[in-house]
Amino acid sequence: MSDFDVLIVGTGIVGHASAFTLSRLGLRVGVVGQSGAKANVQHTANRRSPFGNRVFAIRPSIKKFLTESLVWEGLSKERIQSITRMNVEGDAGERLTLDAHEAGVLELAWIVESENLKKSITKQLTNEPMVTQFNADITDVQRGGDEVRLATSQGLFTCKLLIGADGSKSMVRRCCDIKIQSRDYKYTGLVANFSIAHAHRGAAYQQMGSSGVIGYLPLPGNLVSVVWSTSDDLSGKINEETILSELKNRYDPLNIVSMESGLGRFPLKRGTPSSAAIDRVILVGDAAHQFLPLAGQGLNVGLADVETLASVVKEYGDVDPGCLSVTNRYRRARREEIESFTRFTELIHDTSSSDKAVYRTFQRFGFGAVNQIGILKRFFIDKALG
Repeated sequence: MSDFDVLIVGTGIVGHASAFTLSRLGLRVGVVGQSGAKANVQHTANRRSPFGNRVFAIRPSIKKFLTESLVWEGLSKERIQSITRMNVEGDAGERLTLDAHEAGVLELAWIVESENLKKSITKQLTNEPMVTQFNADITDVQRGGDEVRLATSQGLFTCKLLIGADGSKSMVRRCCDIKIQSRDYKYTGLVANFSIAHAHRGAAYQQMGSSGVIGYLPLPGNLVSVVWSTSDDLSGKINEETILSELKNRYDPLNIVSMESGLGRFPLKRGTPSSAAIDRVILVGDAAHQFLPLAGQGLNVGLADVETLASVVKEYGDVDPGCLSVTNRYRRARREEIESFTRFTELIHDTSSSDKAVYRTFQRFGFGAVNQIGILKRFFIDKALG
């Protein structure tokens, strides 16, 4: 008998969500936290800031999943801000507005802090008697027969299904020799919170242009989270003392007043594994896909991995969660969304960052077409809604 039905490597949001979701199907789940792991976003704490500078835009379909998982009810509601409108601009004055009322919904998305989400998910996990958590360094993954053997610094553990939720530099992926296609965009994401003079009224703002992509996400009160994806050359010249003036000179739709958090940085790269599932091994979250955060969909796609996996295991893996029916169906089910978001975000990046006239023309045409053609506008709204 295997030590666990499912072993999950990774203790981030997606890893923990995988654990409690699968344990509620009656599976014995082990969660392995790797020592020495570091967060992708490094930032300096600022005691003045009531909000963390790492936030997510949760789309409605994922909110539904989190609600059904009882995670949403555990969030601090006063720390959540809904988005009812998205204003997108080009640096030549092109404009596109996506409106919740026009889409027939109350909200397009909700802004939630990483820590708020982590606390609620961790609370749910601690109440699961079918989950065992431990820390260990992974040294090898051995596949064969009807189980997977995970060699660690704490000994050898066996399971029916191994899940790699251990991020973009996944050790599980490496041990299983799953190849990855990558692209370094030579861009950096800058994140920080600012107080504003003009009320955001639940609207998000984004400009795509020669300075990269600058997004303003509404936070409760008179605060916004700014996410700026720009070239490594420019980002290297920006620090906590200069970012306010740089934003004011480039794009300032809400009249930012002062910086209210530390400045976070993270490299922008694409990572596409050759497969998200092989014999008795499944990848989720950043281990399964890493694409540009321009559409704010990274965590949404990762949690959609979890939702899909749980659905497939429930239908086909009640006896053996790592059987071929589960891994094959999961791989096919996730391929389309992962590929579409990778292409979609890369297209936005290439058209906004290029100085070539053909790209600038394409961008201006795209804004006009989406505004004028209802079916195209609905497509973009559906993308936002998930």
